[in-house]
Amino acid sequence: MPTEAVIPDKDEFKIGEVCEIAGVKPFVLRYWETEFPELTPAKGAGGQRTYTRVDVELILRIKRLLYEERFTVAGAKKRLAEELAERAPKPAKLDTKAGNQVESARRALKATRNELEAILALLK
Repeated sequence: MPTEAVIPDKDEFKIGEVCEIAGVKPFVLRYWETEFPELTPAKGAGGQRTYTRVDVELILRIKRLLYEERFTVAGAKKRLAEELAERAPKPAKLDTKAGNQVESARRALKATRNELEAILALLK
């Protein structure tokens, strides 16, 4: 029986940390990023991926679907999309263009935050 991965009590993780937590190689994570649109780690100024706690939980769910429940990648994508749709709040009619703009702004803010934190770390 597989043991449940323990996620350290912090908000951001580098790719090496995520690989250790999930027990997969970096190329596997990078491949999953191309296959699962829900998985979008921020990239800092140097291109270093920064994963959130939610990203790590998503990675562990993807791993479970693929390795333990034996889904194909296509099947896992479908199942994950269904699970996320069930959990997502149902907004009142949201214009698709407006929704895309909000998501784009959210990603840009996340990337900016990561870059500012990297600069702050350099200044310390």
